[in-house]
Amino acid sequence: MTEHPRPTSLPAAHSPAPRALRVLIVEDSEEDAWTYQHLLRRAAPQVQCTVVSVGADAVDFLQRETPDCVLLDFNLPDMTGLEVLEEARPACAVVMLTGVGDEQVAVQAMNAGAQDYVVKSTLSGPGLLRDLERAVEKYRLQRELTVSRERMQAALGSVDDSLLSLDHDLNLLYLNPAAQRLLNLPAGTLSGAELAGHAAWMFAGPFLKVMRGALDSGERQGAELKAPQGQWLDARVYPSPGGLTVTLRDVTQRRSEEERLRLLESVTVNAREAVVISEAEPVTGEGPRVVYVNEAFTRMTGYTPEEIIGRTPRILQGPDSDRVTLDRIRANLLSWTPVDEIIRNYHKDGTPIWVHLSIVPVANARGWFTHWVSVQRDVTGEVQRERRDRMRRELLEMAAAGRPVEDLLNGLCRLIRLDLGDLIVAGWLREDHLLTLRASVNSDTDALRTSAQEGVAQVDLRRDEGVCATVVRTGQPVIVNDIRRENVVLHRGARETLLARGLHAMWGLPVLSSRADEAPLGVFTVFSDTPRTPTPAELAALQDLTGLASLLLERALAQTEMQRLAMYDGLTGLPNRALYLEYLTQALSRSGHTGERLAVGLLDLDRFKVINDTLGHSAGDELLAQVAQRLRSTFRPSDVVARMGGDEFTLILPFGSDQSVFRSGIQKLLKTCFQTPFRVKGQELFVAASLGLAFAPEHGADGETLLSAADLAMYRAKRTGGGVAVFDPAAGALQPGKVSLETDLYRALERNELELHYQPLFRAGSRELVGAEALCRWRHPRLGMISPGEFIPLAENTGLILPIGAWVLNEACRQLAQWRAQHPHLQVGVNLSPRQFWNPQLVESVQDALNTHGLPGSSLVLEITESVLMNKSFHRRGNSDQHEGPGGRGLKFPGLMGLYAK
Repeated sequence: MTEHPRPTSLPAAHSPAPRALRVLIVEDSEEDAWTYQHLLRRAAPQVQCTVVSVGADAVDFLQRETPDCVLLDFNLPDMTGLEVLEEARPACAVVMLTGVGDEQVAVQAMNAGAQDYVVKSTLSGPGLLRDLERAVEKYRLQRELTVSRERMQAALGSVDDSLLSLDHDLNLLYLNPAAQRLLNLPAGTLSGAELAGHAAWMFAGPFLKVMRGALDSGERQGAELKAPQGQWLDARVYPSPGGLTVTLRDVTQRRSEEERLRLLESVTVNAREAVVISEAEPVTGEGPRVVYVNEAFTRMTGYTPEEIIGRTPRILQGPDSDRVTLDRIRANLLSWTPVDEIIRNYHKDGTPIWVHLSIVPVANARGWFTHWVSVQRDVTGEVQRERRDRMRRELLEMAAAGRPVEDLLNGLCRLIRLDLGDLIVAGWLREDHLLTLRASVNSDTDALRTSAQEGVAQVDLRRDEGVCATVVRTGQPVIVNDIRRENVVLHRGARETLLARGLHAMWGLPVLSSRADEAPLGVFTVFSDTPRTPTPAELAALQDLTGLASLLLERALAQTEMQRLAMYDGLTGLPNRALYLEYLTQALSRSGHTGERLAVGLLDLDRFKVINDTLGHSAGDELLAQVAQRLRSTFRPSDVVARMGGDEFTLILPFGSDQSVFRSGIQKLLKTCFQTPFRVKGQELFVAASLGLAFAPEHGADGETLLSAADLAMYRAKRTGGGVAVFDPAAGALQPGKVSLETDLYRALERNELELHYQPLFRAGSRELVGAEALCRWRHPRLGMISPGEFIPLAENTGLILPIGAWVLNEACRQLAQWRAQHPHLQVGVNLSPRQFWNPQLVESVQDALNTHGLPGSSLVLEITESVLMNKSFHRRGNSDQHEGPGGRGLKFPGLMGLYAK
């Protein structure tokens, strides 16, 4: 490249103007360049000029600096002015210098980017300065217009909406890239015909009507249209001075979303499940606010949208809403995790409802959780069915385990309540002629139970009237919708009691027995605080549950009866030996912990064998039942009275006083119990009893030892003439063998183990048989024949000698009567023990035996020992050392028999 001189700048005259016009003069003629500078200097001294003579220097200068204007000669030594413009692309105004007749060059320069041109031959100072200043201003305006256009195009190109500019003839003036893509149009302007060729749908039908409407009315028009490609477009047409501006927005996705939302809303509005939408926060404190509920929510809870929107869903909670479940729900909400729970909520009117909650968080487009959507399903029926089935299983298990009838009745009442809500349910049990309230639920602190004190909780079926009595007598339900009606009959005091508690309706249903001839087992009564009758569903539920009650109660009562038969004496109703020993073990354990004193008693009736043999076993059974009843009424409720067997009763007597005081009190009780005669088979019988007492722990720490001690004490009481005796350890250690033999001897009469053997008596000399002496023998089932010398002293010491002697006397008279039928002169001799001889009832006993068997007094010879006459008082105390008796030998007093027989 040819070296050119560096451009030089001519200083301009100082001017007060704040800024000088900077001009680059590109001219290869030095003379012309000086002329241009001179003209500009004369017109405006502040103009700063830089001169270069070749195009290359001009390009280099313009790439380094930016003057205000370039005065560019078209013909340069190295290139044309157009080439300089093309290569340098100056960022300033350009004025092209041309010769006369170079208008074509001027046009090319203007198209290449020059702002103006001047003809060299017409230059003048002021004219040239004005041309340059005008070119600078034009460049500035063009530049601003270009920047503005670029900004507008950038803005329009960045929007998603399609934008078109049309003139009044609907020729396309402008379209942005989005419109180009949407309509598949080429860039640039298009005539109306060309546009119609590419997008015919815009000039047909609704869209053309919209554009014409905007042109005619001068107002904005809009419509949603479907393009041939299937998109839905939101078209907005805006009138403008030059024609129309059209915006097209693809709303296919929005319409699809709206359609989906419309369908979802339709589903939500018509859904059977309740839908609640609430704000996402706050989770703690008062909780999120509700923003939407559907109609199902109102049906389920009773709250209208106006009553719930803006409030927290916690309004649905109540006193029995499970706190643990609520804490789990809150924990899930705090961690933004879905909720799936069943909880107890409450209807607006206070009715509890079970609800299955399904709660999920909803996020916006940025992923930020903004709302909770809760789907709530009323599962009250399902929960009740599940609870009902569970309670049924529990009741069946309770019945199988032999639980008390009261527990089953309470469970049945609770089961009925599941179907009846807030209604009061009571269960009554029949025992013979009495119907007694035994269970109730949902009553005011079980107020119906306390009404027993008012006589309302028991119905006497023999004389009472009313709903319960009618149900039992007819076996049919009785429904009273209002107990205030005059024709309604209730048993004594029931109407006042029920009305005082605000109850007005009463329904009674029988618990039927499986046996058609048996009265109902009980009754269920249902009370309502409003006058009404049961709904068909309530009545069906009640009848279903009374059927279950019949099965359970019948089984429970049968088990109770079996238990009673197993643990209670069938004749007297008292606990039997097994249950008594269980009670005794419990009492001993309790006294060991509490220090409570305890007495064990064994009571035996005197002369019971005589009564049994004389009046028969049925009379004996009747007497035992009456004795049991008297013992129960005489002793305290805390005392245990049991029957061990035969005429033997056992007692457990807790006490806290001194032993002597306690014994004295028991003596009085026993006297009171037996001082009044018993009436058996139309006859009055005076019965006495002997009671032996043993104290724990002095006389033993276990039941068997205490009973053995009480047994010996009882025999001692018999020996001393009846009453109460306390076991005396000083009398000798317990001898198991002796005690066993004494016990066997006591049962010997009942078991017919005693026998009479007869020793013949002959008249001396003639060897004539005149009679026989009766000798008593004991044939023991285990030990064989026992000698009189062994068992007669036992009988004497234990007092058994009196019933044994009475039996010997009666049996001897019976045998003698048979003999005298063939040998009228025969006599029989019977030995009397000292206790028998001094017994006040001896004359009566002998007379009865003779009369019973039709014998004269002379046929009976009574024999006594010498000691009886020697020490009367000693023998009356029963402490004789002589052992002669029914089986021994003694003095004969035939004449004495006449005295006794008179």
